[in-house]
Amino acid sequence: KLMMAHKQENFCKFLLPYSQAIRNLMGYSDDPENLIGELMDQEELLKEVLKSKHMRVAAVIYYIRSWLAYMFGNYEIASKMMKERQAISLFAVPPSLSCAFIFTEGLISFAMSHEFGEEKWSVLAYKSVEEFKIFALHAPSNCEQKLLLLQAESAFLEGEYYTAALRYDDAINTASKNGFIQDHAIACERAGIFHSRQGNISKAFDYVSQAHNAYFKWGAKCKADHLNLQYQNQLSNVQKMENQFN
Repeated sequence: KLMMAHKQENFCKFLLPYSQAIRNLMGYSDDPENLIGELMDQEELLKEVLKSKHMRVAAVIYYIRSWLAYMFGNYEIASKMMKERQAISLFAVPPSLSCAFIFTEGLISFAMSHEFGEEKWSVLAYKSVEEFKIFALHAPSNCEQKLLLLQAESAFLEGEYYTAALRYDDAINTASKNGFIQDHAIACERAGIFHSRQGNISKAFDYVSQAHNAYFKWGAKCKADHLNLQYQNQLSNVQKMENQFN
């Protein structure tokens, strides 16, 4: 209301998707993958900003939707939102926004490549690693852990499992050192998925537990609960089957 009173309507619209995403992660939405809640409705805001040619806000809406879909494991929806974001031509994109786009869309591309094995996704994924190096070079305290995570995903996809394991740990430790608990959480979650697919259930369980604790500490209770349901129950079932077999 204060921003609107000071005629900051456009900047207010720019911040709304971020604010709603925060509320979603905290658990204040029945539909955490979508920007629908107390603060906004994604379709209404998107229609409004497209009509008024505020394309940066439209790009942010698609970006945040892709990020939320990725966070909650809906990679196909994440990839669709990513394509919508990339279809918008922007002039003079701030480096912070470009950094966010490339990192998130790199993670989505790696996830899609793992899920479907299509070459187009691996090409986009590897491209994101190369593009992100410039951000890590100029802003290492903000971006180093993100680059390490992308490199871990790259090594995983290429079948270089020893290197991937090292890079996941590097990403986790660097995120902690630089004070980015959300990056720490994501890196732990992806490391858990990696070790689960290698058949190392005990180690996977440890990483997923770390991710759960980090998300909860960050304030993303909804994501922490989702992680517990999606991964820990699966890992527990696999562990039970292994114990019975042994």
